[in-house]
Amino acid sequence: MGKKKVNPFFTAGYVGVVLLLIMWGIFIADSILPYDFAQWGVYPRKTSGLWGILFSPFIHGSLDHIINNSPPILILSWALYYFYRKIGTQILIISWLIGGLFVWISARDAYHIGMSGVIYSLAFFIFFSGLFRRETKVMAIALFVAFLYGSMIWGIFPLDPKVSFEAHLFGAVVGVALAYFYRKEGETFKKKRYQFEIDEENDARMLKQGYRKIVDENGFIIRWEYKGKDDHHVL
Repeated sequence: MGKKKVNPFFTAGYVGVVLLLIMWGIFIADSILPYDFAQWGVYPRKTSGLWGILFSPFIHGSLDHIINNSPPILILSWALYYFYRKIGTQILIISWLIGGLFVWISARDAYHIGMSGVIYSLAFFIFFSGLFRRETKVMAIALFVAFLYGSMIWGIFPLDPKVSFEAHLFGAVVGVALAYFYRKEGETFKKKRYQFEIDEENDARMLKQGYRKIVDENGFIIRWEYKGKDDHHVL
């Protein structure tokens, strides 16, 4: 018997589940043990604070904090790996490391902890990816993300001194940059291409190579003729 095929709808959620398990495991340990795990957060411009780039997303300061971050990281990481499986790990790692590095370079002097910076990066990546790609399926995902997390936009402003708006802001910036950089690759779904789009691309390529169209009275192409003075190639 052949190997049973695993449904990608469910496998896309594995990463999110693993992240949640680690987050909650560390939170429980932090609640029980006589040790302040926040010391492993990002502390800007301190060498010891560099470790926080790796560990801070797993550390949360209160029950409300981790509860607020749990559904978004689960949903957004699922969407990332379901619709962008080919580049999902790259997007997640870059969001995690680069966003954390920006916080270390220029945020306020304090321990910055929590998964929200990564969440902002994924949310903004998925939303702007839909806009940049101009593809119906991705734009539908973008609208869904905007519906669920549209209020996140306020998190990038310094409205609450207890909230690391810097992590939110840099996460959002990284997400938008990644959406633009990867705008032409990585989607799991196959984009439908119409014949007129293919014809337009072929025409543009031929014109760029120095050919011109010879058409009949109805506008249909008879042949392609090279425009060079000393060459009369036809196709």
